[in-house]
Amino acid sequence: MKKIVLLVALFMLGLNACTSSTEQIQATETVIIEPTLIIVDETAIPPAYFPLPSDSRLTKARAIIDSSSLLFTTGDPVELELILKGHLPTPCHELRVQIPEPDVDGNVMVEVYSLTEPDILCEQVLRAFNERIILGTYPRGSYLVWINGGVVGNFDF
Repeated sequence: MKKIVLLVALFMLGLNACTSSTEQIQATETVIIEPTLIIVDETAIPPAYFPLPSDSRLTKARAIIDSSSLLFTTGDPVELELILKGHLPTPCHELRVQIPEPDVDGNVMVEVYSLTEPDILCEQVLRAFNERIILGTYPRGSYLVWINGGVVGNFDF
């Protein structure tokens, strides 16, 4: 079988070598490429850690924060992100992060907490989380970022 395939391939190469290189193929059809319209959906889904209107019926608890750091993105405009690693009290708890506007002194008072159904039975083990929280862009100035009353870091825009 391999010999047949090899012979056919050699035969095709031989036929190709016999054709004249001065022959030119003329295009008989014109291809028109039209621009494609891309529609971006402006109704983006907010991150899961944003507070929701339905949160008022849930029980609030603390979130254990093991580490936190500030990070600047390389885009235009430059955005500030908060990297959080920690644990929630149980697997049934959901992480929430409240990000208010900076106050007049440039303090960004971020609140990190967890929520759960009030009457649910849940395994009593910690649930780890590792989240990238987008804090956004800020006008020129100096800022301090706080999480639950403790300073995480500062930045200047």
